Amino acid sequence: MAQTIVNFNQTQQQIANIEAIDYFFGKELLAALTVQADLSDEPQQILFHLLIALSVSLRAGHSCLPITEIAGENWGVAFDELGECSHQGYLFPSIDILQGLLAALNISADQRQPVVFNNNSIYMRRYYQFEWELARGIRQRLTQTSSVSEDDICSIVSQLFPKNQEIEHPDNKASSIEETKHNEIDWQKLAVANAIDKNFTVIAGGPGTGKTYTVTKLLAALLMLQEKNHLQGDAPALEIALVAPTGKAAQRLSESIIKAIAGFRGLIDDDILAVMPTQAKTIHRLLGVIPNNHNFRHNQDNLLSCDVLLIDEVSMVDLPMMARIFRALKPETKLILLGDADQLPSVAVGCVLADIAPRPHYGYSKENVAYLAKICELEPEFLASQFHQADSESVTHHDHLSFLMKSRRFDGEGGIGILANYVIQGESTLSWQLLASSTSEGTLADSNNQLSLADSNLSSWLPPLIKKYYHGIAQCPDVTDAFALLAKFRVLCVTRQGEFGVDAVNQWIKEQLFSRFHTEANYHGMPIMINENDYRLGLYNGDIGLLWRTDEGQLMAYFEDTEHGYKLFMPSRLPKYDMVYAMTIHKTQGSEFDHVAMVMPKQTEHQLLSRELLYTGITRAKTMLTIASNKATWQHGVKTEIKRYSGLIL
Repeated sequence: MAQTIVNFNQTQQQIANIEAIDYFFGKELLAALTVQADLSDEPQQILFHLLIALSVSLRAGHSCLPITEIAGENWGVAFDELGECSHQGYLFPSIDILQGLLAALNISADQRQPVVFNNNSIYMRRYYQFEWELARGIRQRLTQTSSVSEDDICSIVSQLFPKNQEIEHPDNKASSIEETKHNEIDWQKLAVANAIDKNFTVIAGGPGTGKTYTVTKLLAALLMLQEKNHLQGDAPALEIALVAPTGKAAQRLSESIIKAIAGFRGLIDDDILAVMPTQAKTIHRLLGVIPNNHNFRHNQDNLLSCDVLLIDEVSMVDLPMMARIFRALKPETKLILLGDADQLPSVAVGCVLADIAPRPHYGYSKENVAYLAKICELEPEFLASQFHQADSESVTHHDHLSFLMKSRRFDGEGGIGILANYVIQGESTLSWQLLASSTSEGTLADSNNQLSLADSNLSSWLPPLIKKYYHGIAQCPDVTDAFALLAKFRVLCVTRQGEFGVDAVNQWIKEQLFSRFHTEANYHGMPIMINENDYRLGLYNGDIGLLWRTDEGQLMAYFEDTEHGYKLFMPSRLPKYDMVYAMTIHKTQGSEFDHVAMVMPKQTEHQLLSRELLYTGITRAKTMLTIASNKATWQHGVKTEIKRYSGLIL
């Protein structure tokens, strides 16, 4: 190894935001890659810093590092609060030099090296393999042709989306299905029609667009098709599995489907509704966890038996997990992915949903447009015109992808929906103006408004909300009412640590409950969140419960369970947990609350702030949103977009 490779302390002083793991990752892999390569000191220096940069990228969630992003760039530069250079960084050479160096190492995809250089990007081999497997699995399904009769599809879709019939929407708003007009598209109907004849489909949309409602109709359509085939004697029963990344998300999926089914009485035959799946489980439970092992019981050698697999909240699913799901599927299994592509990407490596649901949607192939126009009774030219550059021959069409365009919850008039749209579009000025005009800074808005801007002094605005939502939990007559009250409100933070992090805010709220509102310090009614998986108990990271005294006076931990009502545990048996009056925005994915209070850090350029983070927090609120932030912090967050490097292209 080159004598000029400096030690960790020197490297840390030179390059900003690196950890010890990055340095030793680079050092160890440098030794492995140069065993058979005769490199002089300078190429070794370049390769060493490339490997450090790759490690930093992996920690940030990228699956690879495109060398075009760092070629000729001074990487790892940082400045202190006074504008003085605190880290001088490392200047990478030109793209030609980087390409030549990496080509000389023989680390192409077909070599058995720990690092892969492919398509001008460097990967750790395991992530290259995950990405390659996933792309192959999706493409195989995209090329599979359907044997379903279009006439049968027309009949079933028409039954599921009747003209001029009033239905009950899952958001408890009665809505009328108007007769389809020449210049109007029912995006839910289009999504069902687009998915029913394909073995791989993605249905994406924001809050209130009816993703679960739509996919429930899709599942009904598949069961109706199966019943038709069964009557003809050539189809067995259809096995459908429902999953989500977390226990909370699985619970919400079950609840939403049960609610949707209740609204379909009279629209769908009772015998179909009777066999509709309603019990969702976590992905881990579906695949079968092996204790102390990152592999699962179901894999390429032990395939899942399901004929249809629906995965909700796909934005939370990381690249390795999605690849393992594909490994465990039968080739003919129909895969339906559901999620909001604008939300935060997964905590771990990858941005699978954003990769397979790219925006803008460049439309469908001519064959798919003709099919959809027939099923949905639309003019093909009108349908094609609804997409960006839909008539261009040079773009890649995405026949697998459907976006739900209309939100019934955020109808364009409420402040929450407008703010969410401003934020995801990067409108930092307009979004702040909307917040600032919604209420006088530092006071709560009138209850008829959806938005409220507060200041960083929690004492000036948070105690009334604590009294309204948290103080009454322990006074509820039973645990069911307590869970219902807990579900109405949550304080969301950007980080765990710091003055306005989860730990500090939780402690502050607890002290307020004891000192100001005289809640008894016996833990009865305290909400808790599990922080690590315990497969033996069936408790998972992110599960929320309540400490509650039974009628016999025993303090137990209650967790909601869609199959059995509640799961009860002695607190001493629980894996690591914390109280959860406040939680990070990351942890709220898959959850919704009537009222959300987002507490922003004072630090203007906090590294975790992004428009995707803010959008995710905003869209957890259904009717009321309070935001405590200063202008500079807010606008920085809205301007900052998460960009994850990936080679997953369909």
